[in-house]
Amino acid sequence: MSKKSLGGSSLYVILGLVFIAVIGLRTISTPEIWTHLALGQENAPISFIESDSFVNTTWLYDNLTYKFWTIGGAPLLIILNVIGLLLTFILLLQVSKKWGEGLSQGFALLICGHLIFQTVDVGPQVSMMLFIALFLYILNSQKSPAILFGTLIPLQILWTNMHSSFLYGPIIAGLTAVQVAQNSKASNSRKKNKAPQTGLLGILAVSLLAASLINPYFLKMHVQVFANIQSPLPAYWSSLFIEYFQIPALKPLILFTMVLGACGLITLKKKLPLVLTTLAIYSAFLVWTSPKTAMLFAAMAFPFIVLSLTSISEYLQTSFDSLLGKKAKFIAPVTGAVLVLLLIASIVPIVGNSAYVKTGSASVFGLGAQDNLYPNDLEALFNDPAFPEVAINLAADGGYLAFNYGRKCFIDYRPGTYSKEDLKNLSETMLGNRKAYDELFEKYRPEAFIINTLTPTSAQGIATLLNRGIWKLAYFDGTTAVLIQNKEKFAKIINNTELQQAGLAKLEEARATYAKLNGSSKLGNPAELIGSGKIYLAFNRPQEAKAIFSMLVQGSGTIPGAWIGLGSCQLMLKEFDEAVASLKIATQQAPNSFLAWANYAQACKYAGLSDEYEVAVDKAKKLAEQNAKAAEKIKVEEEVLAPVKTKSLEELSIP
Repeated sequence: MSKKSLGGSSLYVILGLVFIAVIGLRTISTPEIWTHLALGQENAPISFIESDSFVNTTWLYDNLTYKFWTIGGAPLLIILNVIGLLLTFILLLQVSKKWGEGLSQGFALLICGHLIFQTVDVGPQVSMMLFIALFLYILNSQKSPAILFGTLIPLQILWTNMHSSFLYGPIIAGLTAVQVAQNSKASNSRKKNKAPQTGLLGILAVSLLAASLINPYFLKMHVQVFANIQSPLPAYWSSLFIEYFQIPALKPLILFTMVLGACGLITLKKKLPLVLTTLAIYSAFLVWTSPKTAMLFAAMAFPFIVLSLTSISEYLQTSFDSLLGKKAKFIAPVTGAVLVLLLIASIVPIVGNSAYVKTGSASVFGLGAQDNLYPNDLEALFNDPAFPEVAINLAADGGYLAFNYGRKCFIDYRPGTYSKEDLKNLSETMLGNRKAYDELFEKYRPEAFIINTLTPTSAQGIATLLNRGIWKLAYFDGTTAVLIQNKEKFAKIINNTELQQAGLAKLEEARATYAKLNGSSKLGNPAELIGSGKIYLAFNRPQEAKAIFSMLVQGSGTIPGAWIGLGSCQLMLKEFDEAVASLKIATQQAPNSFLAWANYAQACKYAGLSDEYEVAVDKAKKLAEQNAKAAEKIKVEEEVLAPVKTKSLEELSIP
């Protein structure tokens, strides 16, 4: 990987960039994009509980996104997102050329691609990466004050109005000023271009901070940025049904990258670059704390990763040269061949969608948007004059409802927008907390609930609401359940059998389509089946739920949530030996799942496996101590075989 032996090789960089492009070429599954589209369309509050004086920290991105959507829809947004990713890494490659080329850059692209795979989607985070790369490139390649001020100040204004990370602009410029000052002092140089450059960069950093005030909200923008960090927010990570899966952890790769950086620090013979080192250490701390910041880490740490790879490879090359002499020449081409194979091995499962299935993603390779994750094709219901004006929705559907139906939502995934009390009450209402429900109901008087069944607490929430006796299930299609108050004025909607059958037909179509695949990952993860399986299970319909979970485990045997669901159904049907087998697999695939061990304990108990039962109970109790909420939701000894009793779903002719 040394610069000397591999500097002329561009194949590795090209393949690395192809890998980055393939990662970005995925269907849109993030619920957050619908919020950006809704805000770009309305330029006004989209929630009926947010303040009219709201501060939108991505207003320019939202407006541009909406305009591009009207031109080319989801495909155009995806293509632009890919272009943004490629430009980001092309600029970072230019920044890192001083520290390594060829294999070093190719391996860095491979590492960063895997780091961002679970989080990259159409959204303003890509613009954040691009602005960081632009600032690093311009500050590293340009010395002219006119160019620095003439390019970075306009870019800072754009950054401020597109993403809340804009304060990194002045920080990067300030670090560059400190780096230049240190270099000047270390060389004891009094050259004319040194001292003025340091002062100009300091002035530039201050100017960039001042330029960030050029936005529609002035200082309120900065206040909102800190509020976003400090205020509670509904959490979204990678996929709406991520809890179903035991996804490959990012921490080992993050740890590997950090160890790589540490080795680079030890083996580097040159003076460390202050800017790149500081940004790498800072972003490494962030990504270790929260893998959601992987895209920020990739942008900030990429040049330092290249530096570390080059330093380590040169150290190893020197060692091998002394040991093997001329025979050591084979190391470089062999390493290059390994990189090519790793890149190809990384690209193929993405194009074939098995990588998306394995990581629990709702996306697939290609262009388009995953509308089936949200309440789609429900114009007849939501636009009906009789449909309640005040409807409570979960964060997953907020932006979609606002953009596609022009309805003001209850909440969405924006941080710093909603009160801690409202978020807590909604969350605990879905967990069955009577006090939280009463407070929510008293405050907003909702007459409908729109529930995304893919979210973790959806099944319990629907069951809890229906058991109160004042709510009726008006619609269900696998991923969306609509509950309406059982009042005379809503009777027409509640009894709309044509609408209900349309929803069930969508579910049956999804089931039939998945069955034809015979385990192929061609169409990715079946959201409708994942959502409906746990709903059937929650409503004491184990036979129907078992059929769905059986299909899921046949299609992909590495979905712990499906094995837990299948084992739970078998428990309800008193198929205890089968339940033991299914739940044992669940505990192996998800060893830290309280639910898996709790159900496995019950299966062992009823199957007469006393030793296994004791081990499982002990494990479940330990996990319960680590997770108080799980302990409250499910008790090992008493509640696993006590499903919610309701006939609400039986009113619908579910296939």
